[in-house]
Amino acid sequence: MKERVCFYGIDGWNRPVFQSLDRKNQFFGSVSTLFDCQATEAEVLAKIDARDLSFFGTRFGCEPMGTPAEVVIVKPEPR
Repeated sequence: MKERVCFYGIDGWNRPVFQSLDRKNQFFGSVSTLFDCQATEAEVLAKIDARDLSFFGTRFGCEPMGTPAEVVIVKPEPR
């Protein structure tokens, strides 16, 4: 089963971080596509897809290398 994730923020290594919608203490992100700290969710989602994401760990900003994961990015609902 794939983990459903949504954008959470940019961490101290400039990595885009996504949080699991199924388990709030699971974080995923990209180790190869980096952004400046002020990047918006729209900017990140324009360049990142689920194939780019790795499992980072159980807290924001942990595990700088990541491990492979199967995820689905859930995009925000239009307002």
